[in-house]
Amino acid sequence: MMKINTICYNRLRNDEFLGLHKNVVELTESIKGEEIRPSIEAYRKAVTEYANLIEVSVDESAASIVSRLDKERNAAYAACRNFAKSLRSLADKDVVATGERLRKIFAENADPFYLNQDQSTGVFTNIVNSLKAIDDTKLDACGFKPWLENLEKKNNDYLAAVQTRNRELAARENGLTKVYRERCLDAFGIVATLAIGKATLESDEGCTQFIKAVNSHIDQKKVHLKLRKGKGKVTETPESPETAVIELPTETKDEENAA
Repeated sequence: MMKINTICYNRLRNDEFLGLHKNVVELTESIKGEEIRPSIEAYRKAVTEYANLIEVSVDESAASIVSRLDKERNAAYAACRNFAKSLRSLADKDVVATGERLRKIFAENADPFYLNQDQSTGVFTNIVNSLKAIDDTKLDACGFKPWLENLEKKNNDYLAAVQTRNRELAARENGLTKVYRERCLDAFGIVATLAIGKATLESDEGCTQFIKAVNSHIDQKKVHLKLRKGKGKVTETPESPETAVIELPTETKDEENAA
């Protein structure tokens, strides 16, 4: 009888869970039975919805965006400070005096390069507010205003990204991740059961190919989990959750698929 090996899904990280099911969705291309198509599309939709939940974009997570913008505001800070220092060499006494005020503001605040992100935010906010308190006419006269505007924008972009990251984390903490995972597993269980039925009862070649490919992919992931846990030898027993199977006759959702 054909079977599909399952895995203890609650041991998979979010990106691992998504990667596994994205691959399995692609493997359904070998299934040609039209009666299974609606279930496959429902499975594809569930995986897509899970991806939309945990991914900010294809290339960047919310956390990586925050890190990138933190580096950008640090660079903007360094540029402002260096420009302020350069004003001391100019001939215009008023410009030099403004430059001295600018340098004093930077000197009175801690260097954000040596602080964590939360501490840096307080420093950047204080510096921007202090710099903006200087008359715009004086900032324009010495050419500092565009540099200040860039620093303020970089800091605001960072703060907005932090809010996005926090909303993402809050969504996960509120249990949405678990709900969407269970939807993926329910949909996968239906496709798996239908494929097993056609492969076993009708010797359907496409379904047989799907089952073998899924088993190979799951077995690779199980080895990965064993290695990550630090076990040198991969040993499994029939009672292990990682060696449970979906087979006929069976329910469409067993205890491990609910993990």
